[in-house]
Amino acid sequence: MPIISYEDLKEKKGKILHSLIDLAGIVDNLNGMGLAVNGSALLDLKKKLENDNFKVLVIGEFKNGKSTFINSLMGEKVLPAYSTPCTAVINEVIYGKEKRAMLYFKNPLPEEMSPDIQPSAMQHIKKHEGQDIPPIELDVADLVDYVAIPDPTKDQADSIKELPYSKVVLEYPIELCHDGIEIIDSPGLNENGTRTKVTEEYLNQADAILFVFRCPKIAGASEMDYITDQIHARGHNDIFFICNAINQIPEDEQDRLIRFGNKKLAPLTTLGESGIFYVDALGALKAKQAKDAYSLSHTGMPEFEDALSEYLRNNKGKAKLMQIIVPGKSFIEALRTQHIKSYIASLDQDIVALEKRIKDAMPKLDLAEKRKDVVVRKIDLAMQELQKQIQDLMDFQYSVIIGKIPHAVDKMDLENQMTANPFKQKSKKEALEKEVISKLEQFVQKEMGTWIKTDLKETIDAFVDKLEEDLGEDIDIFYENLDEFRYEVSGVGKPKEISGFERVSATILGTIVGGPMYGALGASLGFGEIAKRSAITLGASFAASAVLAFTPVGIAAITTAATVAVVGAGILQLVTGGQALTDKYKKQLKNSFIEKLKESREEDCKNYALNITKDVREKFNLVNEALDNEIKMEKSKVRALEDDRDKNAVERERKLSSLKQWEKELDSIERALTEVGDSIE
Repeated sequence: MPIISYEDLKEKKGKILHSLIDLAGIVDNLNGMGLAVNGSALLDLKKKLENDNFKVLVIGEFKNGKSTFINSLMGEKVLPAYSTPCTAVINEVIYGKEKRAMLYFKNPLPEEMSPDIQPSAMQHIKKHEGQDIPPIELDVADLVDYVAIPDPTKDQADSIKELPYSKVVLEYPIELCHDGIEIIDSPGLNENGTRTKVTEEYLNQADAILFVFRCPKIAGASEMDYITDQIHARGHNDIFFICNAINQIPEDEQDRLIRFGNKKLAPLTTLGESGIFYVDALGALKAKQAKDAYSLSHTGMPEFEDALSEYLRNNKGKAKLMQIIVPGKSFIEALRTQHIKSYIASLDQDIVALEKRIKDAMPKLDLAEKRKDVVVRKIDLAMQELQKQIQDLMDFQYSVIIGKIPHAVDKMDLENQMTANPFKQKSKKEALEKEVISKLEQFVQKEMGTWIKTDLKETIDAFVDKLEEDLGEDIDIFYENLDEFRYEVSGVGKPKEISGFERVSATILGTIVGGPMYGALGASLGFGEIAKRSAITLGASFAASAVLAFTPVGIAAITTAATVAVVGAGILQLVTGGQALTDKYKKQLKNSFIEKLKESREEDCKNYALNITKDVREKFNLVNEALDNEIKMEKSKVRALEDDRDKNAVERERKLSSLKQWEKELDSIERALTEVGDSIE
């Protein structure tokens, strides 16, 4: 059944939250009884359910009308629409009872900050010197004084690096945001590489991607590259394409433009043509402000808003609920079968006989713990091997890219040219160097992006598959020993037809769900398969996301200023002009760029491999923690049973009664979660 409204979604979230709270109460009771039940996953699920709003990221190049489009969604001029590419930070629009803006600061702060930063901001920074800077509240009318580039005459990358701000959060009493939707206005993709990188970081958090074009310029080369290299690479395939300013195209030409746009864009989104909208955002904003329903109906915005609402509720909304329900039910099953039932069975035994059974079974628990240590050692060795493989591959890729740079520079079609005129030479030189370096950076990023998506990802996937196969037998042996210990102590047998991988997944799934790749994983497997997915395979999926999110440090850090510093000295002394001087300077820029790559090569490869391996290790560490928690749980039961030895029959009966009551409550909680899940499938 579909989720018919945001109120319906909130009601279902409320039922799930109530179930999690009841489940946490049972965990607390069991811990009070002496059992070491790890309830951190429940806390993570509760926080996720309470705080997981829909994040809608609006992307597009400068002058495509992103801010106007967002304002039309809001029905109010919330964001300023700048006439120059001056937005230096991300703007997040969320619901608030009153209008206000909160300015957040970077951590750490830039080493050198612009002298043009607002005095109130500098005072706030000095007040909290030596610690994380808390956000400050701004008057919405003064926002532009903070978020605009402080010195437009300087290179934009340098100016942005000097700003101490990370983002602005705008709170507005707008109905759309009241339904749990956050609108994120990203910097223009063509404004500056630094701001484009900020946008890419938000891609990993987004629930919906709205990519804004401006008619008639639809599906430009740089935009298409960004969609495939960055958006698709992060698992976002159901993109909404907004073709703004359709009203500025003559009516007799609109059909042709729409056919062209659909042909180019439909293959890039799983939504097909139903995900492409041709709108008049400014007209929609004016119509909403004037409460003119007739004019609004001719802007294309109502159709888009309905489609977005349906998508968020019945695609992402269902996924978000199932991301809580599935691990919640897995947690219940493990708690009931592996802990409560086995403890009840143990308490029902004769004390003397139970002590002997525990003593006889302890070697099995010791063997399980030793096998867990084997798993840990294998993972440690594998991560060392993976880091070396990635570093070697990265080093080779550097060689390939460096070898391609001369040809890339030779075939550049440049807008700027050098001149022999001494009065114009400096400005011409600066324009040329920025253009050449910018295009070189784009070339390197594209080459690296292609390599990451193909060669590197395939290598890591194969490595993780092999490691999973290698660890599978050890994890199965771990559970065989653990189950034999449980059976010898309590008589409760192991779960049937469940592999060690599946049991680890049930233990850790609540910790790893909800990452940037979870939606894609759920869509490809179906909700029912998520609980069966191997924990290590899940870890690999998330690692793949991290691979695509990383950019080699040195390449990203090559800026115009850093590169030009090497070649700038003496260039004005060259006496030739026109094309000859242009070609000579291009060659120097090329050589300087290559030297920069070579200088940072070793360190970049090392850091890149370290970062990727660290992310993969974090996912595998969840497996280690899951096995460790299993051991801790059994040891805590042994201690609790030893304590019960000195208790009288009445006390033991009272404990048995409590355990059986909690078991019934678990059944009730599970039914409640199942009902919610069934209602949305």
